[in-house]
Amino acid sequence: MKKFIMALSILAMGGGAFLGVLNKQTLTDERGFLAEAQKKVTEKKNELNQVETDLTAAKEESTKAKDERDQISAALSEAQQQIKRQEAQIATAEAELEKMRIEKEEIDLAIKKIFPPGSPIQNIQQLQQAHQALKDQLTEVQNKKTDLMNQIQQAQTQMVQAEQQVRELETYQIDRAKQIALNGLEATVIAVNRNFGFVMVNAGKNLGVTPDSAMLVKRGQDRIARLQIRELEPNVLVADVVPSSLADGVRVQPGDKVIFENTK
Repeated sequence: MKKFIMALSILAMGGGAFLGVLNKQTLTDERGFLAEAQKKVTEKKNELNQVETDLTAAKEESTKAKDERDQISAALSEAQQQIKRQEAQIATAEAELEKMRIEKEEIDLAIKKIFPPGSPIQNIQQLQQAHQALKDQLTEVQNKKTDLMNQIQQAQTQMVQAEQQVRELETYQIDRAKQIALNGLEATVIAVNRNFGFVMVNAGKNLGVTPDSAMLVKRGQDRIARLQIRELEPNVLVADVVPSSLADGVRVQPGDKVIFENTK
């Protein structure tokens, strides 16, 4: 019995080893089949990618060809339109030429009726020459008129300039008279603001005072201060007292006289 059991054990071990060898071979074969399948799948993917690339390129070429076809079609249409416009222009020109030919014949007939044989004007060319001669005479007269108008305009300009000079001279004389009168003008300090150091004087633009007029303040025969104009109105002015011009211990007061200095 023991021998039988051992024989079975040996047989089982042998069968297991045999199955192990068979399983290992099967696994190896399956791995080989899998690798081959993966290789084929990769090849198919590459082929598919190439097909997609070729398809994309073909689509781009087709789009490009369509664009070129559209451009050629547009250019052809424009050329056809241009030809039609040129044909219309030619037809219009031919109609104008025919109209001018008819008008010339009518004018020649009219000239023959107006100017009988022996007249210096016998055809349209002679009429055109006569018309041109009249135009030349008219142009000459217009040129003379233009020259006369220019002379008149120059004279008017000179007159305006002369009038302007007269006005300027009158203005200068008036200003000069005001300045001369200002030299003898004696005004009066009518108010004093000691906080801000300015005074009011009863003289202004109407008496010929200008913003740069120089003024001295007198008390009796003494000159006690100098003034500098701050604001100038028609009949009154506001002036600052120049501090450095004040005499020692003296202040400008209402009633002090103001004279204008160095007025030319």
